[in-house]
Formats: sequence, structure tokens, C-alpha cells
Amino acid sequence: MKSRSSVEIRRCRPLLGTFVEIAAFARKVADLEHGIAAAFAAVEKVCRLMSYHDPQSDVSRMNRQAFRKSVAVDPWTWQVLQAAQQFAQETDGAFNIGIAPSLIRSCYLPRLSYQFDRAAAWRHIFLRKNYRVFFCRHVIVDLGGIAKGFAVDRAVDALKESGVESGIVNAGGDLRVFGSASQTVHLRHPSNPVRIGGAVRLRERAMATSGIYFSQRDFGRHRPSPIIDGRTGRSSRMPISISVAAADCMTADAFTKIVFASREKAATLLERYQADALLLERDGAPSWIFHSLCDTRDPTRFD
Repeated sequence: MKSRSSVEIRRCRPLLGTFVEIAAFARKVADLEHGIAAAFAAVEKVCRLMSYHDPQSDVSRMNRQAFRKSVAVDPWTWQVLQAAQQFAQETDGAFNIGIAPSLIRSCYLPRLSYQFDRAAAWRHIFLRKNYRVFFCRHVIVDLGGIAKGFAVDRAVDALKESGVESGIVNAGGDLRVFGSASQTVHLRHPSNPVRIGGAVRLRERAMATSGIYFSQRDFGRHRPSPIIDGRTGRSSRMPISISVAAADCMTADAFTKIVFASREKAATLLERYQADALLLERDGAPSWIFHSLCDTRDPTRFD
């Protein structure tokens, strides 16, 4: 990724409930320092706005107040909500930002001190003018991974605006590569995550991976995962992983959940977004749910 005349800087910070790593390349050190600072500032802004855990965030204010009256949110939060609602409509709710009650029951999210409607979902969320949000039933929203993907995209924007030529932003499995050179991304083996299950080369592309190898918890006789079908509220229990490549990281992250719920039925929608989905089975065998012919990346290889 590095050219002969460029300088490289790498930085890592704990954000978004994971570690955010940035590797950036430019001809001027000043551009790199400014760009990386701006990129981390963008990620921190997304944390402040869209954290489920921060009581002052837009998400927390919506969860407390939007059922009673419309709540004004930041344009960035509005943008993520618009995308989430579009994905929900296109998948008939397979993608559903209103599934927080299921995550609360499985102890992946903390219990709330106020009452909410366990049957409420994405259909009860209304986006009004002037960045206002209203719930017609008491929905509990968790933007989770889609907000993480959005944060990666905003970090890349900040780097580009500062004159950074190329680089990679990686937020715990949600990553985006930009610039002329390609980058190899290694995928974990679903049943043995300390092993490499495959490798994909990306260029001017984002990728997100969802798997249950590190996230499953014992819960009574079952071991639910945080990857949930938004239509049924059921979690995935199979040791598989889904990796999706798309033009932006927010879309890639959303589609990992969509493909988990819909598998091959998601192929038409993936084609519309010019996205690719790769499933690694429990034995590590790869299978494409959809592989776009218009993709200009380097060929994918599996080790």
C-alpha cells in the first residue's frame, strides 16, 4: 500500500467497544497527523451520538423520550436511522434496529430502568422533518454495528479530506481500505477462531464480518448469540461467519445481519448494492452467497 515517496503512520485507540486502528500513507507527515486526529475525532463523535450505553447520546434520548414526543437528533444519527429503515423495509424486517429487547433478555445489553414495548420494532419508528424522530410504540433502538460501520466511513472521509493518499481503518472487524493499492484481509476460521479461515484482497472497498465465535454466552440450556433475525427475534447458534464487502462500511455491516437471516435469498439485494457475501461454514469451507461480476478488486484466495 505504501509508495516510495509516501510516509506511513499507524495509530490505535479503544473506541466503539473495540480497538480502532488506522494505518495511513501520505507524502507529508503534517497531513497524516492532521488526518488521523480528524479521523479519531469523527469516530469519537459517532460514539457520543449513537452509544446505547451513554445516557446523553441521541440513541438513549430516543429510547427514553421518542414514544411520548418527537426527539431532535444530530444529522449523522439521522443519516444512520434513514439507512437502517431502508434496509429494514427492503428485507421486511430481517434487519431491525428495534431488536434491543432480545439482546437485553440474552444479557448482551443492560436492562433499562423504564418500561418499553417488547413487541415494538422498526415499523414503529418515524423520521420527521428537521431531524426529528418519533416512536408510535415504545421501541428500544440499538444502532450497534451499523453505527460502527458508519464511524469507519466518517474516519475515511476525514483522512481523505486531510490529503491522505491511502490507508485502512479497522474497527474490530469493520474495516475500509482506500487508495490505489490493495490490502489482504484475513478471516477467522468459524470453529477455531485462532486459525485463519481465508484471505480476501480489498481495494477501494469496505468489509465487515459477523461471527459468533467470541460472542456466544451460556443462557440456561441455550447459548444465544447477539446476531438476531429481526423478523423472529431468534439468534444464530451455528458456528459460521459471514463477511460482506461493499462500497461503504455501514452497508457492509448491515448486510452481515441480512445475510445471516436470509442467506441465498439476499442475493438479489446484494446485487443491487454491488456487494459480495462470503459464508465460511463450520468446517471452514467457503461459499459465495453473491459475488458481483462488476467488482474490480483483486481475486479472492483462500488458504
